[in-house]
Amino acid sequence: MLDLGLESKAKTEETVNGLNLYLANLNVLYVKLHNFHWNVVGFNFFEMHEKLQELYEFVALELDRIAERILMLGYKPVASLEGALRLTTLKEAPSVDFSSVNVARAVIHDFTEVVKQIRKLAALAGENNDEYTIVLLGDAIGFYEKNIWMFRAYLTPVK
Repeated sequence: MLDLGLESKAKTEETVNGLNLYLANLNVLYVKLHNFHWNVVGFNFFEMHEKLQELYEFVALELDRIAERILMLGYKPVASLEGALRLTTLKEAPSVDFSSVNVARAVIHDFTEVVKQIRKLAALAGENNDEYTIVLLGDAIGFYEKNIWMFRAYLTPVK
């Protein structure tokens, strides 16, 4: 471990374990969002197809940010699909046709699960005086929460 002035090696290792879990979930999200992007059909195809590209492009950047943060802390990121699938808490989606409504529900579910996970991780990083990890995670929470709100609005019927 590098001496970056963090609270303790044990807390840093715990943070890295959490970051690797997040990284594993990002890998599953990246593939799952592509699956939805390729297989969404029906009403609102064009809008959903475009929105899903925006989401997987964010996830691609986030994969890099989180893996690099793990390296900055002196550890190795989970860098194989086998390793990611062993750690992930998200479920893969089959390669079938998806309606926009089902995609929206799945994205809300997965993003909500990821927000809960990284909120706990940010609290742990705070205990370790790891401000940079907190900032990275805070930015991600903002992205996920905004999209949860937008997909909920998308699913809300007009009265």
